[in-house]
Order: sequence, then C-alpha cells, then structure tokens
Amino acid sequence: MPATSNRTMNTTIPHPIPPAARPRKFHVLGQEVTLRVTCAETDDRYYVFEGLAPAGAVVPPHIHQHEDEIVYVLEGEFEVQLGEEAFRLRAGESRYFPRHVVHGFTNVGAEPARTLFFVSPGANFERFFEELSALPADLPPAPAKVHEIFARHEIDIVATPEEVG
Repeated sequence: MPATSNRTMNTTIPHPIPPAARPRKFHVLGQEVTLRVTCAETDDRYYVFEGLAPAGAVVPPHIHQHEDEIVYVLEGEFEVQLGEEAFRLRAGESRYFPRHVVHGFTNVGAEPARTLFFVSPGANFERFFEELSALPADLPPAPAKVHEIFARHEIDIVATPEEVG
C-alpha cells in the first residue's frame, strides 16, 4: 500500500514591500486610516484598510465610479446610507457597497469605531488617501479642495461643498 503524505503546500507568499514598511497610516478627513494590504502587494487588484472613526465622524454620501467596497465593522456602530436604504451597521456586521451606488456613513456611537474595508480594484484608492491625507490635519478641510480631490479620483460627493465642510 503506498504511503500517504500529510504535507501541506507552502503558503508563504513573498511580499514586494518589506514588513517594516507596513502598516502605513493616513489621517483622512478627521479619521485615521491604516493600510493593511497595499496595491503593490496585489498588483492594484485590492486595497485593504482599517478605519478609526471618532464619535460623530461622517463620510459624506458619495459614489465610486470604479471601486466596489466591502466594509466590516470591528467595533462601534454606524448609521449607513446605501442607495435609498438607511440602516445601522454594528460590530461583527458587514455590507457590500457596489460601485455606482451612493453610500455614506456616520459613527453614531459615543466612542471611536473601527472598520475594515476591502476595495477592488485598489489602485485609485491608495492615491486618493495620499492626497486627502496631505490636507492640513489641524484645520477643517476646505470643502472645495475635498470635492476637487474626490473628483480627480472619479468619486462623486453627493453633497454641496458647504455640507462637506
């Protein structure tokens, strides 16, 4: 009888970015974004980031022209708009935000809330966060500049510049 093997495949995948270069953090519109999987690691196919949103933080309703997103709430509670629907998303819950569908959310808890986002494709998002994080962190962002950055990355804010600021 032939011998059987219980060997498993080598699952070590080389990373083009040395581990010391991760995690990278951005401060984006009052929220902290920590890069978990970069575009370079996935040939721009995916981008994974963790968000830390202070109590009351708002991501205004917007529409992605190129990206689909999945959000998983690690801690906290969000009021979410997805298309015509409004609902609560709590720790342990997730939701798919398809491209071309308006979505936005607010941390409705009294404490900071944490999320994990999966974005596909990812190439546009990394540059988008880099530009937003270059805005002064100690001042409210200029609404027109925020709209300009969103537009450059083909993400449409569904609000007036005054509503964003």
